[in-house]
Amino acid sequence: MALKNRNIKVEIIINAITWAVILLLPFVFFFYNRNQPAFQSERFSKSYLATIFFLPGLFYLNKEYLIPKILASKKTISYLLIVLGYFFLYLTVLYYLNFYSDEVQNYLQTEEAKKNNWRGPRYFSTGPMTMFLLVFIISAGSKVIKQWFTAEEIKEEISKQQLQTELSLLKSQVNPHFLFNTLNSIYSLSVSNSDKAPDAVLKLSKIMRYTLEESLNDRVMLSQEIDFINSYIDLQKVRLTEKAKILFNTSGNIETVMIAPLIFIPFIENAFKYGISTHLSSKIEVALVAKGKELFFNCANDIVPGATRLSSTGTGISNTKRRLELLYPQKHTLTIENNATRFVVSLNINLEA
Repeated sequence: MALKNRNIKVEIIINAITWAVILLLPFVFFFYNRNQPAFQSERFSKSYLATIFFLPGLFYLNKEYLIPKILASKKTISYLLIVLGYFFLYLTVLYYLNFYSDEVQNYLQTEEAKKNNWRGPRYFSTGPMTMFLLVFIISAGSKVIKQWFTAEEIKEEISKQQLQTELSLLKSQVNPHFLFNTLNSIYSLSVSNSDKAPDAVLKLSKIMRYTLEESLNDRVMLSQEIDFINSYIDLQKVRLTEKAKILFNTSGNIETVMIAPLIFIPFIENAFKYGISTHLSSKIEVALVAKGKELFFNCANDIVPGATRLSSTGTGISNTKRRLELLYPQKHTLTIENNATRFVVSLNINLEA
């Protein structure tokens, strides 16, 4: 849209320059008595009218037809012949309008004209030739600039379409990835005949409704994303023992902030995958703080030796990194600390448009 607006502005400026050249330069290049108003001269008036008829015609004919239809078809000789024909037609009309004006014809009968051996206006006059060349250059340049902006608009549109396609693909990969891990949790409960399984199915239904409906939007309320995370954590807690401690804290203006959906869940999934044990003490700490136009997310978990790990497609975090690059270019900071005992994710997003 920015390029399109710029293209329109440039075209308006070029048209204004062209008309300024056509309307004003005859007062510089054409002959008339400088001691009286220009339009009192019949010779000037006829030349001026011919100019404002022929040169705008040259500008728009060359820009809208000759270049895109003739020159673009590689008919260079035809293009040059048409331009030269237009050029000689313009000079011929001006020459005859000047030569056969009463002003020139009367002057040719004077002794001064005979003494100076003046035989009338020149056919190849500097003024008309200069104006023709200026308008021709401006029209050609205008077409080149317009085509460049059009090409840039197309490139920008293609880039946007590719971006949307890539984001849609990445988002579609998030949902199956999440579903894959969650179904493994429910499967574990079912195998052990746990009475927690029905409740887990209900929670999964709520989660899937969110991933199928809200995640189709480019942005969701942060409060909705937090509800989704809470549902996910509750679902995971179904399979945990008292040895696992899960802390999820939020603060700030969460009711007014909009965020891309499913940005945080891959990091939380990863924490459950590598930081939870049913036999050893383990802890996951998640914090979300919305402060003005800044959003801070932190997810930390201990890496428990021998922890039961859910199967994974391995695409969650890498997809999220790519989505962050596309959705918040140069507006986010992601750091991941990983050592033998602890895994910490810190994400800062600048939400300012």
